Amino acid sequence: MLTAAICQCSLPLPAPTDSIFGVGAPDAVIYKALFDLSQSIAGHSDLETLCNSLAGSLRRVVSFDFLALVLHDPVHDRLRVHAISATRPYKDKEFVIPADSDHIGAWVWREQKPLIVSPLENETRWGGVIQEALEEGIHALTLVPLSNGDRRLGILGFGFTTPFTPDGEALAFLQRVASEVAVSVDGYLTRQALVRERDRMRASFEITNALVSKLPMDELFSAISEQLSRVVAHDFAAVTLLDKATGEIHLKGLHSPGGLQFEPEETSGRPEGLPTGEALATGKPVVTTGLDYERFPSPLYRKYADIGLCSGCSIPLAGANGMLGVLDLARKSGEPFTEDEVDLLVQVASQIAIATENSLAYRELSQLKDKLATEKLYLENEIRFDQNVGNMIGESPAFQAVLRGIQVVAPTDATVLIQGETGTGKELVARALHDLSGRKERSFIKVNCAAIPANLLESELFGHEKGSFTGAFAQKIGRFELAHQGTLFLDEIGEIPLELQSKLLRAIQEQELERLGGNRTIKVDARLIAATNRNLKEMVDEGKFRSDLYYRLHVFPLTVPPLRERKEDVALLVRYFTQKHAKRMNRPIESIPSAAMEALTKYEWPGNIRELQNVIERSVILSSGSVLQLAVPEITKSVPQPLRRPRLEESAERERILLALSESDGKVAGPDGAAARLGIRRTTLQSRMKKLHIERQYR
Repeated sequence: MLTAAICQCSLPLPAPTDSIFGVGAPDAVIYKALFDLSQSIAGHSDLETLCNSLAGSLRRVVSFDFLALVLHDPVHDRLRVHAISATRPYKDKEFVIPADSDHIGAWVWREQKPLIVSPLENETRWGGVIQEALEEGIHALTLVPLSNGDRRLGILGFGFTTPFTPDGEALAFLQRVASEVAVSVDGYLTRQALVRERDRMRASFEITNALVSKLPMDELFSAISEQLSRVVAHDFAAVTLLDKATGEIHLKGLHSPGGLQFEPEETSGRPEGLPTGEALATGKPVVTTGLDYERFPSPLYRKYADIGLCSGCSIPLAGANGMLGVLDLARKSGEPFTEDEVDLLVQVASQIAIATENSLAYRELSQLKDKLATEKLYLENEIRFDQNVGNMIGESPAFQAVLRGIQVVAPTDATVLIQGETGTGKELVARALHDLSGRKERSFIKVNCAAIPANLLESELFGHEKGSFTGAFAQKIGRFELAHQGTLFLDEIGEIPLELQSKLLRAIQEQELERLGGNRTIKVDARLIAATNRNLKEMVDEGKFRSDLYYRLHVFPLTVPPLRERKEDVALLVRYFTQKHAKRMNRPIESIPSAAMEALTKYEWPGNIRELQNVIERSVILSSGSVLQLAVPEITKSVPQPLRRPRLEESAERERILLALSESDGKVAGPDGAAARLGIRRTTLQSRMKKLHIERQYR
């Protein structure tokens, strides 16, 4: 029970005061407490440390004796204690509460109302729970719902060893605390879901690689089981193939990720009386929880039980010509296989079935592509890989070399010069260097040297004093000062005027500067990162860039490769940008044609990633259905004609109509309407809009 779990780790703290903050606590104290709280719980990688940080911050203002973080499990519709603040170990026992039960915690979660019970001796509801709490020395409880918007996450529980009823101010504070915690917990759960989905994608790709590796069946299945164990916990896995002539099954692969010893006496036999037989007969997954000898009377089933296997999942291998065999997984823990796990195993079984029908191995990965009409588009909030940094996406060798360079130099304060063509993502590299450095909690200040007029750039960089020049009506702090103890990123540094470069060099070398019109030397501590798409060495040779500044910047150069040199990353980037823009525009795009992906990969991308993103955004805008439709002629001309939907002419017409509607603010008729802009009649435009599925409120 919830109270039992919490009571076992209650902490000996002072008795509560009349106010949870202390008598007469000013608003500033409350706001400071909330600020400290938000800082302490941000960015934790697990719920236990989050709970401990939360307790540590709260105990400065709240005299509670215990704190518990309880979250709802939507799969099993139950509440489970995930973390408890404690200074000593407590019993290693899982505490779960059915969400539809009459437990005090379940009531708070269902009703979404805070509940104060004090003193417990006078409470007549929830008898067993109250009695259990009293036996543990708890005499007051305050339970607060944990929710983020409409998403109900769980509850936050506070307990006191003496009777205590928080006043309105205190209860409001605890609700604010719960709101802060809910945001952090929700983010944690979202990240965990993304990590699980990413791991499943990886497992699927690795299984595909194994299937095309021409390994013998026993080695092949061991590789598959090892990959599956990363996303679906199991102690035993087997694959059996059906001999349609005899009706017998033959064991072709056996593996235990944990080293469970099981040597079957026979590798062939009848499937009747086994979960395997039921899966073959029904063509559907068979999930078992616990042991059921009446349902499965086969002696082989008892042998599985003898080695401790309790729960299992049998997935039929269905081929084009009927049942081929079964993929079996089992656990010793007895934890049932979830619906998500079964869905993943069905996908894996489908891959194994295809491989089995093709002589148990693929020769080339292209054979798998030929069987798929489209690539599945995995929609998620953020695609990340362990070897990647920040929001940058890529697995190509050229890109991975850049990431390794980032990881090496980021922890230092060395000056970094990022070189690369326009649109390659130099700013993302700069931000990654900052985020991985010891200055990540400080400011990241960006200056685009090409976007600021030369006569204003000095003021932007170093600031100015009031009256230092015409129009200087007030003192201005420069970007160097703003970046104190942080990072200053000078983008397009090759555009800095020659006469300003000496002052920049002094600021970098001496870490000091003077504002325009000032006579006071200001010390700064800023790490410099510069970027350029120009060849600075050639500029030095031509006398357009100071050699001493060049060598000061060239401490650790990083060259970001153009997209044409990292073709392997195009598919990843296409998926990422498609899901990003489809979600923002609320477009139901679910797939990308294989031929379209091939055309995108072969294109040279003179504008690099920026051009790719613009193309995908434009294509999402012009896609009327669930399939991404490329809308750029120079790219789509390489797509086979049957896959061009709509035709290029229709795509161009659709784009012209959308542009005209945008310029006319959605108005169709009239002298300023879209029809007049296009030089056609209103009825003609409306007919073409209907044909091209342009659904828009128009006048």
